[in-house]
Order: sequence, then structure tokens, then C-alpha cells
Amino acid sequence: MQQVGSQPVNLESNQVHQKYHWNGLLWQSFAFIGIENAFRLATDPYLRYLVAEGPYWRNYEISLHHWDMTRWSDGDDFLVDDIGHPMEGAVAGFIEIQNSPTARMLRISSSSDYWKSRFVAMLWATVYSTQQKIGLLGEAAIGNDGGYTYAVGCGDNCTGPNHKYLNNTGWTDFIMTPVGGTVWVIGEDAIDRFISDRVQNALPNRLFPKILRGSLNPTRTFANAMRWRNPWYRDFQHPDAPPRGIEFIRDDEEIIRHLPRYEIFPHFNAISLPVNTATCTQCRKWTDGAGVGFSARIGRFVDFDSDVDYQPNASPLPSARAGGNIVMATFGLRAGIATPHYALKIALRPGFVSYDHAYTSFPSSTNPEPETGRITHFATALAINGDYGITRNFAIRGVFGNTPVRYLNYISPPGIGTPPTLHWLSHENFLTNENWTYQLGPVLRF
Repeated sequence: MQQVGSQPVNLESNQVHQKYHWNGLLWQSFAFIGIENAFRLATDPYLRYLVAEGPYWRNYEISLHHWDMTRWSDGDDFLVDDIGHPMEGAVAGFIEIQNSPTARMLRISSSSDYWKSRFVAMLWATVYSTQQKIGLLGEAAIGNDGGYTYAVGCGDNCTGPNHKYLNNTGWTDFIMTPVGGTVWVIGEDAIDRFISDRVQNALPNRLFPKILRGSLNPTRTFANAMRWRNPWYRDFQHPDAPPRGIEFIRDDEEIIRHLPRYEIFPHFNAISLPVNTATCTQCRKWTDGAGVGFSARIGRFVDFDSDVDYQPNASPLPSARAGGNIVMATFGLRAGIATPHYALKIALRPGFVSYDHAYTSFPSSTNPEPETGRITHFATALAINGDYGITRNFAIRGVFGNTPVRYLNYISPPGIGTPPTLHWLSHENFLTNENWTYQLGPVLRF
């Protein structure tokens, strides 16, 4: 038995014997990554340009190659490096803590269990911060930190050698995020126990102590939001509540026994694309074809979703972007509600569109008819589908959505700029076309 706040908690209860909540840890961390990247996209126009028009893999490789780990500072100011990044590390640490059956019950104390739990949280914050700098969803990949230099504290309007030029790389965020984040976690733990607990014990039925607790612990409040808990929620006050997050469904759960888990969707497919005909180049028209979709439920409201389509002779004449038959394939997630008779879900599926008779190089005056072959473009399917269930194993589905496709636009001459203003990123440029699509067909459920 251990005293936790004003309530005794039995550490030999079922909380100790719960398995570690890995699903919650991963899904909540991915949600946090998504929020951080969405904020960067919303506030940085150059980042939006690089994401929309640059080649992801090539620019990611270039950015990593020019990452400079011989210095501490990456050029960001004190508020970003020494306040913002420790807060980021604290949120990641609290996400780890709230998914551990034992760590989430511990309050600040001199016990070895408490300090070991916060050390484990620091390890996860280290993994998280490393991903956010050089991972596939981090700043080197999305925004291409390391791939170009800029004048520190000078914006886009200053030139000349008298300014300090960096490429937003260095050791500071790798260290300050997990280490500073752990200090922040311990500080919030202390505030929670020695200030918030006392106020709540004095005013147990008032709203003010709850608001105060959430306000004095901003990073824990943010971590709570990642698992859909109130800002003032504390696990030690709810010892019998299981961890919450997006959970994969186990085979022994009742929902699996009563609802089909897998779906096959053979369908008619139509998509509006810019194609080439004998009378028109890059003219938009509706192309018809057929396809099949497959989905599998992996959560109460989340499915794995995939779709493969074939559009015969969609673009009769070749160009540098299109030509011949089309194969489209997308794979991703779908979320929404489902009942025995109705379903309404939204899907997000990255994938590709591939033409089998397009120009493999740009036409020129010396080569007006270059060789033709297969060319593949990155695409993303955004769709909403509605189902009407006729029987338990058979339904009719209609789908409406948009499938943006990225096309290579132009390759400019090579060059890296004039020192100290350097730009190592690829000169490949892409354009994105948005293409409306609809599908209709039966759904086989089992």
C-alpha cells in the first residue's frame, strides 16, 4: 500500500499486472507528431512549398547528408530551443508514462520506482525527439532542415557575408528535448503534488481546483488530450480505469463476434483525369474502369483500407505525364461509424498511379518522339463511402472522393547557390492535379 496524494493506492492491484499499453503509446505519439507537423505546415510557407512541389525521398536524403553535428546551436532562438523543445519532450515523456500501468500511478517521491519510471520516459522522449529531427516524419524529411542555409535572425531579406548562416542543424534539440523534457516532467509532478493536490483537498467539489491542475501542468494536459482525457485527469485518482487510446481489437472482444471483420469491394470506378487524345492534349475527361477494394477492421472505429483499379486506354496518346492504360493502387486507413445496416466512413490512402505508354523523357527538337514506357506518379486517395447493408454479409456501397496526383513538371539546371547562401535540395519540381472520382459496387463481408 502506498499513499498517493490524499488517497491510498494498492500497488499490488490489477494495475500492476496489466500489460504495457504499446498500442496507446504508438498511436498517441503519432497523433502528437501529426499535430506538430500540421502546425509547421500552417505557419511556414516555404515548408508547404517543399512538401507540395519537391521530391520527398531525394530531398530527405540530401538533407540528412548535410546535417551538421559539429556544433551545438541550430540557429533557433531561446524560446524555441530551451522552452519549446523541453515542453515537446515532456509531452512525449507523459505519453510514455500514461501508457505504463505502474508509472502512471506514481507521484514524485524519493522512491527508486519513481525515478526509474521517469528515466524510462526520458528514453522514449529521446526516441521521439530523434524521429522529429531526422526520422521519416521529422524536420529533415518534412521541411528539409539541413538541405539549405539561411541567415539567422534576419528573415529572407538580408544578404551578404556579415550575417551568421546555418542550416537549422546541431546537437541542441537532440539533447534539450529529452533531458530538458524530463526536468519539465519532474517539475510538473512536483507542482501537481505540492500545489494542485492541496488546493483540491481544500476544495474537493469545486471546478476551480480542476482548472488549476490542468493549467499548472500544460504538457501533461496536452498528453491527456492525446488519449481523450480531461486536462485535469490523473490516473492515481482512477486506479481501476484502464489506459485509453486507439486500441487494436483483440479476437476475444465481443464486437468481433457480432460484426464482420473483413470486406471485399468489387466496383465500377470513374475518375476525371487530364489525358491526351488525337484532338486534344492534356484535356480533362472522365475515364472508366473497374477495381477491387479490401479492408480489415483494426480498431473500434479504424480500418486498414486498400483499393486497386484499372482504367483501360485512359489516355490514348502518350505525353511526358500520361499515356495508355492506368493502374491505380492506394493503401491507408479509414475511420467512421458502422451499424448492421448502415456505414459512413472517411478514407485517406497514399499510393500511386501508373501509365504503361507514356514518354520516358521530355520531347525536344532533336528527339520529338522519345521512347515510351511505364511512368508512375505519387497519388493520395481522399474518399467518403456510404454503405447500405442488405444482409449481414452483403451491402451496397457508393464512394465519392478526390485523388490528387503529383506530376514531374520541370528539371532546372544544377547548382547550389553562392556561399554563404547554399541550396543543396533537388531541382526537380512537381505539380499536383486534383481529380474527382466515384465508385459503386457490392460489398462482401465476412
